[in-house]
Amino acid sequence: MRLGFKARLSLWHMVIVAAILAAAAFAANWTLARLVRAQVNEALVELARTEAAAVIADGDRPVQIHEAPPGTTAPSFVRLDKFVQIVGHDGEVLARSSTLGTARLPVSSGLLAQLRAGNTVLQTVEDFGEEPIRMVSVPFRVGARGYAVQVAMSLDDARAVMRGARWLFLIISLVILGAVVATGALLARRALRPIDEIVRRARRIGESSLASATGLAERLPHPGSQDEIGRLVETLNEMLSRIEQSFEVQRRFTADASHELRSPLSRLRAELEVTLRRPRERAEYEEALRSGLDEVERLSWLTEELLGLARLDTAEGRRIPTATVPVMPIVEEAVRRLLPEAESREITVVVKPCPPLAVLAAPGAASLAVANVLDNAVKFSQAGGQVTVSVFSDGVDVVVSVADTGPGIPVDEMPRLFERFNRGTAARIAEAPGFGLGLAISRALVEGQGGRIAVESAPGEGATFSIRLPLAS
Repeated sequence: MRLGFKARLSLWHMVIVAAILAAAAFAANWTLARLVRAQVNEALVELARTEAAAVIADGDRPVQIHEAPPGTTAPSFVRLDKFVQIVGHDGEVLARSSTLGTARLPVSSGLLAQLRAGNTVLQTVEDFGEEPIRMVSVPFRVGARGYAVQVAMSLDDARAVMRGARWLFLIISLVILGAVVATGALLARRALRPIDEIVRRARRIGESSLASATGLAERLPHPGSQDEIGRLVETLNEMLSRIEQSFEVQRRFTADASHELRSPLSRLRAELEVTLRRPRERAEYEEALRSGLDEVERLSWLTEELLGLARLDTAEGRRIPTATVPVMPIVEEAVRRLLPEAESREITVVVKPCPPLAVLAAPGAASLAVANVLDNAVKFSQAGGQVTVSVFSDGVDVVVSVADTGPGIPVDEMPRLFERFNRGTAARIAEAPGFGLGLAISRALVEGQGGRIAVESAPGEGATFSIRLPLAS
């Protein structure tokens, strides 16, 4: 069974804390063991050196252990739990403390060899009597003779302390681990509660959006903080806004496309029905067929533009492949496309001279974008008017400016100027041909090449469209 995120988070938290506590317990146990052993060694060496100094001070007197006779003074806690023995370099035991009784501290041949070499030897003897002991052997000389003081003490108490410490470390670690795990689970539940609420609200928004489009207008409640949860909610709300906007664009696009397709189809059907109601002369049939052909051409034109928009939507977010190309041939190609239409409407198209400039663009897409803007300028200029094309660089972009002498664009229509199927007041009054797709296609083509398109206008003073394409270095 796959654990949930909250359970996995608590489990990993417990494992990490357990590992940290285990490492800390082992480190504390190792440190305490070293401290206890160092303290035992220090006490043994100190007593051995004191005893050796006392023997040396006695000079030629017989070797003996310097412990107080019974009943003459207070007990010596330094010597009370220790065994003291003096041996010669040949291993002969010369004196023993009363704490040893009849026992003798072990003296091996290897130990004697190290003592003769003048080395102080610390060792642990596990099988001395009933308890293990820690023993130090310190060599010294009195005149020409060599001796060694051996001092030992039981390790049973030290090891009992270490066992108790290990149990203490284990109990403390388990208590801390339990407290941390419980606290972590509580904190995880409290920290993830806003996320659970976000999930519930998002699921409710998804279900309501399936039932009706108005569900996309709902938003997740903001927690009021700028932490990770707050940023997550902001990101999700921004995503919902983009989805709602995209859905609204598609809905409006579908409605407008249906309307534009319905009108020519209705006219074509009406003309065919009227023509077929009774026999007619050949000229009337030809006129009806020509009218139907006009409507079919209109439908073909609309279909081509819709297919172009569909291709642009499919490639949305991807840059159109560009190359370094001179800008003037692009502009001249667009002007050639529109020149017959401009001459038929007695519109003068003026292309101002400019220095050689190169842009990063796809020539075909850039030419189509400029041609659409020029077509718009020619379409709305009055007979005898003028369309002026200027090309210049601002150091970053190359700007293709198209200015017309038309009626201008009302201020309230500017925000929707580049939307699909948007036909302004001037287009409806003049009954200009078109479907309101040219500027939308131009914007998509220009932005797909890393450029921008903008417009400046005032009612009655014409409009100036600016197409910006990246300047080639």
